[in-house]
Amino acid sequence: MSRKITIKDVAAEAGVSEATISRALNDSPQVKKATRQRIQKIAQDLGYHPNGLARSIRVQKTNTLGVIIPDILNNFFTHIIRAIEDAAAQAGYDVLIVNTDEQDDREVSALNLMLEKQAAGVIITSAGGPTNYAAQLGNTPAVFVDRMPPAGIATQYDRVLVDNVRGTQDLVTQLIDRGAQRVGIINSAVSMTATERLKGYHRALSVAGQPHDPAIEVTARTDNSNVAQMTRQLLVNQRCDGLLAADNTIMDAVLHKLPDLDLPPFQLGSFDDQDWFDFLPQPIVTAKQPIAQIGKTAVDRLIARINQPDLPAEEFRLAAKIITH
Repeated sequence: MSRKITIKDVAAEAGVSEATISRALNDSPQVKKATRQRIQKIAQDLGYHPNGLARSIRVQKTNTLGVIIPDILNNFFTHIIRAIEDAAAQAGYDVLIVNTDEQDDREVSALNLMLEKQAAGVIITSAGGPTNYAAQLGNTPAVFVDRMPPAGIATQYDRVLVDNVRGTQDLVTQLIDRGAQRVGIINSAVSMTATERLKGYHRALSVAGQPHDPAIEVTARTDNSNVAQMTRQLLVNQRCDGLLAADNTIMDAVLHKLPDLDLPPFQLGSFDDQDWFDFLPQPIVTAKQPIAQIGKTAVDRLIARINQPDLPAEEFRLAAKIITH
């Protein structure tokens, strides 16, 4: 077994004093931002946790579960948090929530905070960057939700995911069954989720005997700033009579653009559901994710792992439900 990394090791690697290391890891303004970031990266790569808290967590469990999410303003994650809190409360646990805004450095800080607060375990939706989870988490139990951990460690951690391929296939099939002959897709930025949803989209087209046309497969920027343009491109320029928004934030941007377009009837689909879709003049078919089940499954699995650290890692794939509004 390798020896425990100390602050002295980090100082030697960084070429600065132990006091500077301590200040940098605590985000002290006395240390320049660039230096802080360099030191934090070195500490992360070495697997150093300040004050030996990684060791204390193993012997002093708290009744706190950490939750790290990428976008608290996204309704999907807001509802996930609620589901996690409900399930955790029933099991006698409190919840500590940190939002990363899809930023890798904030994710690293969030993981450090969970260790400092001695969280019994952590539920993570990854920001998708190069975070070294194994080094950061040490022996702290973790469950990944909605997004897979990086490929190199994907099977080392429990995962609670939606069956994106089948859900998207069923959704696009519904649009085709309702008369769409040319279904375009506005997908989210490159990720495992986006890849799986595109795969489901292609499967539905193949089963229906419709061609794959790259011209009607477009990708939204992370801030959705190009969605209005893409909506016009697909529905007007490409003459699509069906449109799939691959997540709820993309659908919001599409709906803001539709009043500006003079369109013949078309089929509209969204991977994610909103209660207020019932009140829209445009009919929408959605793939509703089982949010309550996602939250409960994540909490139940995390608590099981806290109590039985040697459980083999598992992947839980939950089915989306097709809803017509």
